[in-house]
Amino acid sequence: MAITYGQQKIRFDTCGLRCYDTPVFKDLVQGLGHLVYPPHCLVCSTHYTAHPPGSGVCPPCRAAIVFNRPPFCRKCSRHLGISATNICKECRKAGPSFDFAWSACLYEDPIKDLLHRFKYGQKTQLRRLFAEVMISFIKEYGLDTGQFDAIVPIPLSSTRSRERGYNQAQLLAQELAREFSIPLAPEGNHLRRVRHTGPQSFLDEKQRWTNIKGAFTIRKLNNLKHKNILLIDDLLTTGATASEAARVLKDAGAGTVGVLTLAITAERT
Repeated sequence: MAITYGQQKIRFDTCGLRCYDTPVFKDLVQGLGHLVYPPHCLVCSTHYTAHPPGSGVCPPCRAAIVFNRPPFCRKCSRHLGISATNICKECRKAGPSFDFAWSACLYEDPIKDLLHRFKYGQKTQLRRLFAEVMISFIKEYGLDTGQFDAIVPIPLSSTRSRERGYNQAQLLAQELAREFSIPLAPEGNHLRRVRHTGPQSFLDEKQRWTNIKGAFTIRKLNNLKHKNILLIDDLLTTGATASEAARVLKDAGAGTVGVLTLAITAERT
Protein backbone atom coordinates (compact mmCIF):
# COMPACT_ATOMS: atom_id res chain seq x y z
CA MET A 1 0.00 0.00 0.00
CA ALA A 2 1.22 3.52 -0.75
CA ILE A 3 0.10 7.00 0.26
CA THR A 4 1.14 10.34 -1.20
CA TYR A 5 2.70 13.03 0.98
CA GLY A 6 3.24 16.19 -1.05
CA GLN A 7 4.99 15.00 -4.19
CA GLN A 8 6.45 11.90 -2.58
CA LYS A 9 5.07 8.39 -2.22
CA ILE A 10 5.43 6.51 1.03
CA ARG A 11 5.06 2.74 0.77
CA PHE A 12 3.99 0.41 3.55
CA ASP A 13 5.16 -3.18 3.20
CA THR A 14 6.03 -6.19 5.29
CA CYS A 15 9.40 -4.66 6.15
CA GLY A 16 7.82 -1.57 7.66
CA LEU A 17 7.67 2.02 6.43
CA ARG A 18 9.85 3.09 3.52
CA CYS A 19 10.12 6.54 2.02
CA TYR A 20 11.76 7.42 -1.27
CA ASP A 21 12.85 10.81 0.07
CA THR A 22 14.37 10.61 3.53
CA PRO A 23 14.13 14.35 4.41
CA VAL A 24 10.43 14.34 3.50
CA PHE A 25 9.89 11.26 5.63
CA LYS A 26 11.64 12.91 8.55
CA ASP A 27 9.49 16.02 8.16
CA LEU A 28 6.37 13.86 8.17
CA VAL A 29 7.44 11.97 11.27
CA GLN A 30 8.39 15.22 13.01
CA GLY A 31 5.03 16.76 12.07
CA LEU A 32 3.16 13.77 13.49
CA GLY A 33 5.29 13.91 16.61
CA HIS A 34 4.44 17.58 17.12
CA LEU A 35 0.74 16.71 17.13
CA VAL A 36 1.33 14.47 20.15
CA TYR A 37 4.19 16.38 21.79
CA PRO A 38 4.05 20.08 20.81
CA PRO A 39 7.55 21.59 20.55
CA HIS A 40 8.72 23.82 23.36
CA CYS A 41 10.74 26.99 23.00
CA LEU A 42 14.38 26.76 24.05
CA VAL A 43 14.15 30.27 25.52
CA CYS A 44 10.86 30.46 27.44
CA SER A 45 9.97 26.71 27.52
CA THR A 46 6.40 27.33 26.38
CA HIS A 47 4.82 24.96 23.87
CA TYR A 48 4.13 26.41 20.44
CA THR A 49 2.86 25.25 17.06
CA ALA A 50 2.79 28.48 15.03
CA HIS A 51 6.41 28.39 13.86
CA PRO A 52 8.29 26.31 11.28
CA PRO A 53 9.41 23.03 12.82
CA GLY A 54 13.02 22.61 13.82
CA SER A 55 13.93 26.17 14.77
CA GLY A 56 13.51 25.60 18.51
CA VAL A 57 12.36 29.17 19.24
CA CYS A 58 8.82 30.53 19.47
CA PRO A 59 7.81 33.67 17.53
CA PRO A 60 7.74 36.04 20.56
CA CYS A 61 11.26 35.01 21.62
CA ARG A 62 12.50 35.31 18.06
CA ALA A 63 11.05 38.83 17.93
CA ALA A 64 13.09 39.67 21.07
CA ILE A 65 16.42 39.25 19.21
CA VAL A 66 18.29 42.58 19.23
CA PHE A 67 19.63 43.30 15.76
CA ASN A 68 22.80 45.22 15.01
CA ARG A 69 21.82 48.64 13.68
CA PRO A 70 23.68 51.42 11.88
CA PRO A 71 25.70 53.53 11.97
CA PHE A 72 28.29 50.74 11.76
CA CYS A 73 32.03 50.86 12.15
CA ARG A 74 33.25 50.33 8.59
CA LYS A 75 35.82 47.82 9.83
CA CYS A 76 34.09 45.68 12.48
CA SER A 77 30.39 46.66 12.04
CA ARG A 78 30.00 47.50 15.74
CA HIS A 79 27.42 50.23 16.30
CA LEU A 80 29.15 53.60 16.45
CA GLY A 81 26.57 55.76 18.17
CA ILE A 82 27.30 59.44 17.71
CA SER A 83 30.69 59.61 16.04
CA ALA A 84 32.50 61.90 13.65
CA THR A 85 34.35 58.99 12.04
CA ASN A 86 33.26 55.77 10.34
CA ILE A 87 35.86 53.58 12.08
CA CYS A 88 35.70 52.94 15.82
CA LYS A 89 38.66 53.85 18.00
CA GLU A 90 39.32 50.18 18.85
CA CYS A 91 39.74 49.25 15.17
CA ARG A 92 41.95 52.28 14.59
CA LYS A 93 44.10 51.10 17.50
CA ALA A 94 44.15 47.34 16.80
CA GLY A 95 44.15 47.42 13.00
CA PRO A 96 42.54 43.99 12.43
CA SER A 97 43.73 42.09 9.36
CA PHE A 98 40.28 41.45 7.89
CA ASP A 99 39.00 44.03 5.43
CA PHE A 100 35.58 44.31 7.05
CA ALA A 101 33.20 42.37 9.29
CA TRP A 102 29.44 42.02 9.29
CA SER A 103 27.49 40.98 12.39
CA ALA A 104 23.75 40.46 12.33
CA CYS A 105 22.70 41.00 15.94
CA LEU A 106 23.92 41.96 19.39
CA TYR A 107 25.24 39.43 21.87
CA GLU A 108 22.36 39.89 24.27
CA ASP A 109 19.59 37.55 25.38
CA PRO A 110 17.95 35.63 23.86
CA ILE A 111 20.87 35.22 21.39
CA LYS A 112 23.42 34.98 24.20
CA ASP A 113 21.63 32.04 25.81
CA LEU A 114 20.85 30.37 22.48
CA LEU A 115 24.44 30.61 21.29
CA HIS A 116 25.60 28.91 24.48
CA ARG A 117 23.14 26.06 23.87
CA PHE A 118 24.22 25.87 20.23
CA LYS A 119 27.91 25.56 21.07
CA TYR A 120 27.84 23.55 24.28
CA GLY A 121 24.40 21.97 24.50
CA GLN A 122 24.18 20.06 21.21
CA LYS A 123 21.27 22.22 20.01
CA THR A 124 22.47 22.11 16.42
CA GLN A 125 18.97 22.70 15.04
CA LEU A 126 19.49 26.36 15.96
CA ARG A 127 21.71 26.72 12.89
CA ARG A 128 18.57 27.22 10.81
CA LEU A 129 17.32 30.14 12.90
CA PHE A 130 20.80 31.67 13.12
CA ALA A 131 21.34 31.38 9.38
CA GLU A 132 17.96 33.00 8.73
CA VAL A 133 18.95 35.93 10.97
CA MET A 134 22.28 36.35 9.16
CA ILE A 135 20.68 36.10 5.73
CA SER A 136 18.00 38.63 6.67
CA PHE A 137 20.69 41.07 7.83
CA ILE A 138 22.65 40.72 4.59
CA LYS A 139 19.55 41.29 2.47
CA GLU A 140 18.28 44.20 4.55
CA TYR A 141 21.49 46.18 4.07
CA GLY A 142 22.24 44.97 0.54
CA LEU A 143 25.62 43.52 1.51
CA ASP A 144 27.62 42.19 -1.42
CA THR A 145 28.12 38.46 -0.99
CA GLY A 146 28.73 38.07 -4.72
CA GLN A 147 32.29 39.35 -4.33
CA PHE A 148 33.42 36.19 -2.52
CA ASP A 149 34.94 33.14 -4.18
CA ALA A 150 34.70 30.88 -1.13
CA ILE A 151 33.21 30.62 2.34
CA VAL A 152 35.60 29.44 5.05
CA PRO A 153 34.43 28.63 8.59
CA ILE A 154 36.73 29.48 11.48
CA PRO A 155 38.10 26.02 12.41
CA LEU A 156 38.24 24.45 15.83
CA SER A 157 41.30 22.73 17.20
CA SER A 158 41.24 18.94 17.00
CA THR A 159 40.88 18.84 20.80
CA ARG A 160 37.86 21.14 20.82
CA SER A 161 36.35 19.34 17.83
CA ARG A 162 36.53 15.97 19.62
CA GLU A 163 35.01 17.45 22.77
CA ARG A 164 32.12 19.14 20.99
CA GLY A 165 31.57 16.72 18.12
CA TYR A 166 30.94 19.50 15.58
CA ASN A 167 32.08 22.98 14.63
CA GLN A 168 29.31 25.54 15.06
CA ALA A 169 30.92 27.83 12.46
CA GLN A 170 30.92 24.97 9.94
CA LEU A 171 27.18 24.39 10.47
CA LEU A 172 26.43 28.06 9.86
CA ALA A 173 28.75 28.15 6.84
CA GLN A 174 26.90 25.23 5.24
CA GLU A 175 23.58 27.07 5.46
CA LEU A 176 25.03 30.34 4.12
CA ALA A 177 26.92 28.71 1.26
CA ARG A 178 23.71 27.04 0.13
CA GLU A 179 21.71 30.28 0.32
CA PHE A 180 24.20 32.45 -1.58
CA SER A 181 25.59 29.75 -3.91
CA ILE A 182 29.17 30.36 -2.78
CA PRO A 183 31.56 27.38 -2.68
CA LEU A 184 32.18 26.14 0.83
CA ALA A 185 35.76 25.21 1.62
CA PRO A 186 35.81 21.84 3.40
CA GLU A 187 36.66 22.28 7.07
CA GLY A 188 40.40 22.13 7.56
CA ASN A 189 41.07 21.89 3.84
CA HIS A 190 42.42 25.44 3.58
CA LEU A 191 42.43 27.13 6.98
CA ARG A 192 43.47 24.84 9.83
CA ARG A 193 43.77 25.39 13.54
CA VAL A 194 47.06 23.84 14.56
CA ARG A 195 47.34 25.04 18.13
CA HIS A 196 44.78 24.45 20.86
CA THR A 197 44.18 27.70 22.71
CA GLY A 198 42.38 28.30 25.97
CA PRO A 199 38.91 29.86 25.80
CA GLN A 200 39.09 33.47 24.67
CA SER A 201 36.13 34.34 26.92
CA PHE A 202 38.31 34.12 30.04
CA LEU A 203 40.88 36.61 28.74
CA ASP A 204 41.01 40.39 28.52
CA GLU A 205 41.40 42.12 25.17
CA LYS A 206 45.19 42.23 25.14
CA GLN A 207 45.47 38.59 26.21
CA ARG A 208 43.09 37.48 23.46
CA TRP A 209 45.31 38.90 20.74
CA THR A 210 48.34 37.18 22.25
CA ASN A 211 46.52 33.90 22.91
CA ILE A 212 45.40 33.39 19.31
CA LYS A 213 48.74 34.26 17.68
CA GLY A 214 50.04 31.40 15.54
CA ALA A 215 46.91 29.29 16.02
CA PHE A 216 46.16 28.92 12.29
CA THR A 217 47.95 27.65 9.24
CA ILE A 218 47.06 27.13 5.58
CA ARG A 219 46.89 24.02 3.42
CA LYS A 220 46.70 24.03 -0.38
CA LEU A 221 48.13 27.50 -0.75
CA ASN A 222 47.61 27.65 -4.52
CA ASN A 223 43.84 27.32 -4.08
CA LEU A 224 43.71 30.64 -2.23
CA LYS A 225 45.77 32.83 -4.57
CA HIS A 226 43.82 36.01 -5.31
CA LYS A 227 40.61 34.49 -3.93
CA ASN A 228 38.18 36.64 -1.96
CA ILE A 229 37.23 34.82 1.24
CA LEU A 230 34.25 35.19 3.58
CA LEU A 231 35.11 33.89 7.05
CA ILE A 232 32.20 32.58 9.11
CA ASP A 233 32.01 32.48 12.90
CA ASP A 234 29.33 32.68 15.56
CA LEU A 235 30.55 35.69 17.59
CA LEU A 236 32.80 38.72 17.22
CA THR A 237 34.16 40.23 20.43
CA THR A 238 37.61 41.82 20.13
CA GLY A 239 38.01 40.49 16.59
CA ALA A 240 41.32 38.83 17.52
CA THR A 241 40.42 35.35 16.24
CA ALA A 242 38.99 36.61 12.95
CA SER A 243 41.94 38.94 12.49
CA GLU A 244 44.51 36.19 12.99
CA ALA A 245 42.66 33.91 10.55
CA ALA A 246 42.49 36.74 8.00
CA ARG A 247 46.20 37.50 8.43
CA VAL A 248 47.11 33.88 7.66
CA LEU A 249 44.81 33.82 4.63
CA LYS A 250 46.29 37.04 3.25
CA ASP A 251 49.84 35.82 3.85
CA ALA A 252 48.85 32.83 1.68
CA GLY A 253 47.84 35.15 -1.15
CA ALA A 254 44.11 35.66 -0.55
CA GLY A 255 42.55 38.88 -1.77
CA THR A 256 39.72 40.47 0.18
CA VAL A 257 38.91 38.76 3.48
CA GLY A 258 35.55 39.59 5.01
CA VAL A 259 33.99 38.21 8.19
CA LEU A 260 30.35 37.34 8.84
CA THR A 261 29.15 36.43 12.33
CA LEU A 262 25.79 35.91 13.91
CA ALA A 263 26.45 38.25 16.82
CA ILE A 264 28.73 40.97 18.08
CA THR A 265 29.30 42.29 21.58
CA ALA A 266 28.16 45.84 22.19
CA GLU A 267 31.65 46.58 23.51
CA ARG A 268 34.97 44.80 23.23
CA THR A 269 35.00 42.77 26.41
